Amino acid sequence: MAVTMVIGNRPEVAKSLFAPGYTMASVIANEFSEATDDLYISALIEIGLALFLVTIIVNILAQLLVWTVTRGAPRRASA
Repeated sequence: MAVTMVIGNRPEVAKSLFAPGYTMASVIANEFSEATDDLYISALIEIGLALFLVTIIVNILAQLLVWTVTRGAPRRASA
């Protein structure tokens, strides 16, 4: 919730990366308590799924980067 307040908590798309905005996590945190309709809850769950997929993709890319950087390096001997 602290990150939501620091970012600005403004639900609009700005032209600048430094302008206040809304993250996917802050949308879920702020609006889940207000969700009464099944469609509203489903939309918030879908945002969570999209956030999860972005996290998985970033982790896979990081693993590939680490693998390509350390592929040619010799292994260190354990002490």
